[in-house]
Amino acid sequence: MAPRLVSGECRFTSPPFSNTWALWCRGERLATMTRRPRQHTSDVSLADGGEIRLQPDGWGTVVALENGSELGRIVRRSWWGRRWDLISPAFGYVLTSDPMPRHWTIRVGNEPVGRLSGGLLSYNRLTVEADVGIQVLALVMAWHVLARPWEAAAAPGSLVPADRAHHRTAPGFGG
Repeated sequence: MAPRLVSGECRFTSPPFSNTWALWCRGERLATMTRRPRQHTSDVSLADGGEIRLQPDGWGTVVALENGSELGRIVRRSWWGRRWDLISPAFGYVLTSDPMPRHWTIRVGNEPVGRLSGGLLSYNRLTVEADVGIQVLALVMAWHVLARPWEAAAAPGSLVPADRAHHRTAPGFGG
């Protein structure tokens, strides 16, 4: 089945203190996300029947898996978590924070193609405005970063952005 693209206004919603979220667009539920806090993962059920797991993969990286195969990944590109790459064989977006709190932009290169904005105090309601078609998988990956930032950076050593990550060895241990 072809990847689902959405444009216009969509919304992620969740009741307060809930681990379950939904992505709605034009009255249609496109995805349901369930957060698994102890595992630092999120399980995603797509409207077309697809099942995706978002899980940490070290160094500020989260992978999107379907039946054990990688569909895409989220890679942190800044020390403060204000810039992320959302990448897959089908797309390449950059998620950047805006100066206004809880406002983010999805870009292709330097060109904005969509915006995400959270509520005044939380991301329990996250509004998406897509100027062009954006894949549902990319939106779900962006949701994982915004609504669950500690899980997107939960793997050991993940406080170092991917482009600056390196392995240090203590003197006398492997050179």
